[in-house]
Amino acid sequence: MDARIKEELIRRGDVAFEEEDFHRAREFYTKAGYSEGLIRIGDYYMYEKRLPLMAYGYYKKAGAQIKIDDLHRRMVGAFAQWIGPDKLKDDSLEDVFAPDDMKPDKDGMIRVPVATDLLKEARKILENQH
Repeated sequence: MDARIKEELIRRGDVAFEEEDFHRAREFYTKAGYSEGLIRIGDYYMYEKRLPLMAYGYYKKAGAQIKIDDLHRRMVGAFAQWIGPDKLKDDSLEDVFAPDDMKPDKDGMIRVPVATDLLKEARKILENQH
């Protein structure tokens, strides 16, 4: 893409962003391949509007892995607070069950398959809270 065209698309994206027309800004930034602009929109949704799932989409489109990792960390922390640290068992998330086999355990919890990396992050967060 010609540098002048890219500059113009970014400029138009910036104008749309300032007007809070994020749909148009996203279109301009995407056409220009301007990931920093997409991250700005993601940050707006994350920190100004407190809509992390909206922010996630923009971070993903921008390829902002650090932002995505931070968002995952926050989500796991919130989930851990919500369910309580005593509900996360060492072996409860390691086995994968078919839907027919999903029955509550003695504590009334249903085992849910979770990626190993996510489980490790959840354990780190819970350990740091004590």
